[in-house]
Amino acid sequence: MLLALGGLRRTRLRVGLTALGVTIASGALVSMVAFALGIQAQAEAPFKALGLINVIRISPEKGDDAAALDDEALARIEALPGVEVAYPEFRVRGIEIARGEQKAKVMAVGVPRQVPLIGTADDLIVAGEYFTPGDAPEALLAVPLARELGFETPEAAVGTTVDLNASGLAPGDAETFTFTRKDLTVTIAGVYTLPSMMPGRMGRVVLLPVDVMKDIPGIRAAPALDRLRDGRGGAGAGYAKATVRVHRHTDLAPVEEAIQAMGFRTRTLLSRLEKMRTFFVVVDVLLAAVGTVALVVAGLGIINTLLISVLERYQEIGICKAIGASDGDLVVLFLTEAGIIGLLGGVGGIVLGRAASWLLELAVNAYARSQGLTTHLDLFAFPLWLLAATALFSVVISVLAGVYPAFRAARVDPIQALRRE
Repeated sequence: MLLALGGLRRTRLRVGLTALGVTIASGALVSMVAFALGIQAQAEAPFKALGLINVIRISPEKGDDAAALDDEALARIEALPGVEVAYPEFRVRGIEIARGEQKAKVMAVGVPRQVPLIGTADDLIVAGEYFTPGDAPEALLAVPLARELGFETPEAAVGTTVDLNASGLAPGDAETFTFTRKDLTVTIAGVYTLPSMMPGRMGRVVLLPVDVMKDIPGIRAAPALDRLRDGRGGAGAGYAKATVRVHRHTDLAPVEEAIQAMGFRTRTLLSRLEKMRTFFVVVDVLLAAVGTVALVVAGLGIINTLLISVLERYQEIGICKAIGASDGDLVVLFLTEAGIIGLLGGVGGIVLGRAASWLLELAVNAYARSQGLTTHLDLFAFPLWLLAATALFSVVISVLAGVYPAFRAARVDPIQALRRE
């Protein structure tokens, strides 16, 4: 090691420029892969924050003998091992929410009272709390919606009441539908913020308990119409869709099989997330390949530097062999020098990549704020394994680049080297 460091000190400028090439290449490699990892983390954040990883979407099969997705079926599903909750999926657009003169058109989404829809409720609810047990009509508002209704702060909205006005078709006993309108006063239990990368339109969503949503006009119209299209009566249509949440993602497969055995169609968001992860793996590989090309080019610089070093130290190599140094000793010496250059370049590349990524992230977030986006965007992710892999990869490429110069030095004839002036 000391001999290798001594050999590198003799040509500090040349070695420094070579290490700088490795630094730039490894910096490009780590920053590009970190960008792909950061975008992947941002894309997965809403799913994880809202607890959607452990979710199964279910819907009834088509046909006359298809099982109805009603309260009885949901009760049987909820009794399955591993199931945390099963509830009908309600989403209604065009509901008017009013607070005095302040009004807005929103979408209402039904969520269960017993467990939070929001997987990390403590992180996302900025004021108030989740729904309280019981049957009190309550609501959760997004921060943008609370601001639109005239609340100066999220805390000011908690405990106040707002009016909801909904209208829609309600199925009758026969093949008829009645247009109904319903006014409802709800208490704001809490105000939540949106996860990063969440669509902006989600800021105009009000979350209501499922039991409250069941009374909203139009909720049961769609499944009743589907039954009528199939030539069946509209009564007993049940629900068009339902959501099942399991305790752990390992419970997804057995619960999904049990639900399918009951005669319902299933769909998991985890499978879609796996497809998205596959896409990001491909992106990671492509970006890593680009960075590897740059690192290989830097390796050519190491080959050049060490070959020149062999020529300059021709007599020194001959003396080393004359006093007993073996070919293997010289190979180890020059490979060590190459490894040191790679290590310096790899560590420098990590620092350069982090600095460049930090500056770019500052610029992107400054531009985003100028466009009205208040959420901070974490565009880069630097896990420990990526930093270690970058440094190790730089050393490996550098050592491989030093193989030819090292064997070139090992083949030096000591007699010819000592005769050379």
